[in-house]
This record gives sequence, C-alpha cells and structure tokens, in this order.
Amino acid sequence: MNKTRKLMGFAAALAFAMVMLPAAAFADTTQYDLFVNGEQFTSEKLTIECGEGTATYDPATHTLTLDNASITNAIDYGGIHSNLTGDLTIALQGNNSITLDDNMGIMAAGNIEITGPGNLAINVTGENKDGISVAGNGNVSVRETSLAVNAPGGIGIASDGTVSFDNAQVTSAALHAGIDAINLIIENGSVVDISATEDGRNAAFISPRDGATGGNIRISNSNVMAKSVFPGLFADGNLAVNGASVQSTSAANSALWASGDLTISGNAHVTLDGKYPSGCNGNFTVYAAEIDAKNTNVENIPAISDNPTIGNDFDLTCAVAVDSEGATINLIEHDGAEQARGFLHLYKNIHFVTGEKSATYSFPFTKVVKKGGDIAPKPQEFELEISNVGVGQIEDYTDVTVTATVTTNGAGEYEGLLTIQGPKSQIRDITCEGFCVREKNTGVANWTYSDAVYQIFCNEYEIATDGQSAIQFSYDIFPVQLVETDNGAFYEKTQDTPVASMTFENVYTEKAAPAANDKPATDNKPGANTKPAANNKPAAGNIPQTSDNSALAIEFAVLLMAAGALTIAIAAKKMRKRRDVR
Repeated sequence: MNKTRKLMGFAAALAFAMVMLPAAAFADTTQYDLFVNGEQFTSEKLTIECGEGTATYDPATHTLTLDNASITNAIDYGGIHSNLTGDLTIALQGNNSITLDDNMGIMAAGNIEITGPGNLAINVTGENKDGISVAGNGNVSVRETSLAVNAPGGIGIASDGTVSFDNAQVTSAALHAGIDAINLIIENGSVVDISATEDGRNAAFISPRDGATGGNIRISNSNVMAKSVFPGLFADGNLAVNGASVQSTSAANSALWASGDLTISGNAHVTLDGKYPSGCNGNFTVYAAEIDAKNTNVENIPAISDNPTIGNDFDLTCAVAVDSEGATINLIEHDGAEQARGFLHLYKNIHFVTGEKSATYSFPFTKVVKKGGDIAPKPQEFELEISNVGVGQIEDYTDVTVTATVTTNGAGEYEGLLTIQGPKSQIRDITCEGFCVREKNTGVANWTYSDAVYQIFCNEYEIATDGQSAIQFSYDIFPVQLVETDNGAFYEKTQDTPVASMTFENVYTEKAAPAANDKPATDNKPGANTKPAANNKPAAGNIPQTSDNSALAIEFAVLLMAAGALTIAIAAKKMRKRRDVR
C-alpha cells in the first residue's frame, strides 16, 4: 500500500512538473530547406561553421551571410543547396570560397542574389558540374560585389531565368559556357570576363527554352570580355551594346552573333576577332560607336556579315580598311563619307567610327530701343535666355550652346538671332515640347528690361531631293503669359496666330544734369559799400517803441510772475517741513 502511494505521489509530481514547463519545450524544431557545407539550417541552428568562418541564416529576411566561410562539403548537390520557395540573398563578408570535387558550387530552386562588400570564389570539378545552377525559372543577380567561378567540367553560371550583373566584378570560366541563361544583363560599371573551352560552345549562350521568351543580351556602361570557340557572345534574340567596351573573340566562328537585331550605340567600343563574319539575322544598326572588326581566316572573308545601317542623326567620321592583300585604305578619303557607309562589310579588317551629327536651330528676334530720358541711349549688349525646355532643364545640356545677343547703339530697331547648336538628339530633346524665351535682366543702370515671354514650337519633316531624303525643320513663335492654375503656374498663348519674330523693348531713362548757366551768377553778391553805415545806428537812449518791444515787456512780466510763484511754493514746502518736525 505504501509503495502504491509513493508511485501515485511521484506520478502527481511528474504531472505537475510537466504542466509547469513552458510550451516551447514541446515545440518541434523548424528545419529550413537550406544546406551549407554539408549541414542543414534549423530554428535551433542558424549558424554553421565553415572552416575558420561561418554561414548564418536569417529566416525572416531569407538572407544567408557568408563571413570568411570556406565551404568544402556537400550533402547532396552543392556546397550551398537551397530548396527554399522564396528568394535567397547571399551576403558576402570577407573572403569566401566554395571548393568541391565532383559537385556543384551553388544549387537553388528559386531566385538568388549575391551581394555585399566581400567576395566569393567557386572552384568545382567533375563532369557537368556547374559553378552556379538555378532551376525553376530562377534568376541570378550579382550586385556590387566580386564573384569568380571556375567550372572546367560544366557551366560557370546556368540559369533558367535572367542573369544580371550590376556594378559587379565577375569572372566565369567553364567548359560548356561561362553563362547559359534565358537573358543576360550587364550594366552600371560591371567588369565581366567570361569564357568557354569546349568546341562548338559560347562564352555566353543566351537563348529561351521551354516556350519562354527571351534570348536577349543587353550590355551598358560596362567592360566585357568574351572568348570561346564559337561566338563569344551569342544571343538567340537581340543584342544591344550601349556605352560599353566589349571584346568578343571566336577561335573558329563569328566573334559575335545575334539571331535578332544587333544595336551598338552610346559611344561604345566594340572589338571583334573571329574566323567568320560577325553580325545578325535582323537589323544591324550603329549610332555613336567605334568598331574594330577583324577576320583571322586565311580565306578572304569579310569581318562583318552585312553592311550596318548608320542612324540618321549620325555620321561616319572614320573608316579605315585592310584588303585581302594587306593594303590599308582610308575609305572616306578614297570614296567620300556617304559612299564609304556602303563599303564597311567588304573587308577582312575594318575600323570605323561614327559620331552624332550636330544640329543648329536659329530663331529671329527684334530689339527695340527707345529714349525715355534726356540723353540718347548709350551702346548696350542685350541677351536672351531659354527655359521650360522639353526634357529636363537647359542647365543639363552642357554640350549645347545657346547664343542670343545683340548690341545696340542709340534708339531704333535691331535684328538678332537666337541660335541653339549641339548634338542633334539633345537639340531634339530641348525643342520637342516647345521652350520659352525671355530677355535676361542684367540690371544695367538707366535701362528698363522687357517682360515679354515667347514660346517656340519646332517640327521636323523629311524632304526628298535627287532621290535622297533630308530632314528639315520649321517652327512657330507665340507670345505667352504665366497663368496660375489649380495644378501650378503654366505659360499659355495670348493669341492663336504665331508671330514672325520675337520683339523685346527697352527704354533708356537717364536724365541730364542741370546746365551750368542755370546756377546763380556769382557777380550778383551785395557790394561792400551797401553795408549800413556805422553812424546810421540808433542812439542808445533813443530805441524806438515798436510792437516787438511791447512783446518783450510782456514776456519779462510773465517771467516775474513765474518767479513769484516759485518763491511761494518753496516757502510752503519749508513750512510743511517745520510741521513735520513738531
């Protein structure tokens, strides 16, 4: 019986203790679908040791931070293996590395972004083992960091989505492709070096798959080097290079190729080196650029597949070719700039430069000077200024020159021209939605300045002459005034009919100083002999009794009365003091 009681007491105590334990003690440990260095992250283990560094996961932000991590192990595929359904950010601190034999560097089921002030080096070996592989239409973004990938048996960076480099330093060397993705974007000062060594492969193979759209390469304001056996850069869609430096090399094929359109602009510098012509199946258009294309084939094969179209606002400024016999030809000097535009695709080596055309728009104005004072208007320089331009502010256009001055000399009318000169595209941006013109008030004394404001609208149109087209422009000038509305102040026309010229009126208002002969004559001063004679003064005892003397007597009497009153007041005060003493 006692034993039974003891057991019952123990059970009761155990039950009480279980009730008192916190609920968290019974909670299940959360396991995250993220593995690093052969270990899985859980709610109880958010930091994994990686050599002398660490890998830390923040499930709230889906951020994996590598801090001097050295990853050398893998459970399944990948030193970093993510099956997370959301995005994964890999933040780099210090020097980090993934080094594996016969395995992948990073495997992910969704989007990944690699960023941070540190760097990451991935070295993996093994047949078909990729440095980074992202499935499920996942994108790979490398932003403001440094990444180096070496995958001699596979692909450097493979993605079923878009690979983008934003202000990043990236090297990707592999067997089949440095980058294999649906789209490729390289921008904002990135420096990218990609290569592939397998026969028939590309440093960048960009093509849509599984019915997805894409196949486009866009490179802007960056430095790119691509080298492979087949085209270093291959786009199954369009390829655009804007303001970048691109070197693309092929050991056995075209240096660069696009199945769609090829566009080079923004003063890009493109160097092409291959054994077959570079180009595209679509439209090859060059704006502002420098292109140096070379064909290394022993056969006499041109460096460019088809003649590029040079944009309407651009000119061919340099074109030097090397023919099959090694002779150098200056095409512009030999054939003229217009003819040379049609010969760029005929030579094994061609180096040509295009630049934006300059445009000049001029608009008449009349300066009216009037005399508003006593003096004729002096010579004066007047200047106009423009504002409310179509795109941005006029101060943004440092390559554009605006001149609108006229020097006057006296009253009258003076004709002048407002001239806007600069790159044609910038001139178009300034004038595309109209712009305002007013006189600049420089504050010169004696001048009033005009408060007239005009708005000018420009129109471009194409005319055909002798079988060739040329762009002309026309304009309309309207006087305007500033009108306050619920949405702010805007200039509105004061009339519906345009004027032929702008008119600005100024008035010179200086007054003449008084003439010298208007001053009092100096010889009209009283003579010395006109002073009263000494013997004409009244005698001391014979002062005449005048009304002024009577007034003096009255004032003297008033003073005597005031003195008497003051004496009485003082006496009364002394008497009060004596009473106070008693």
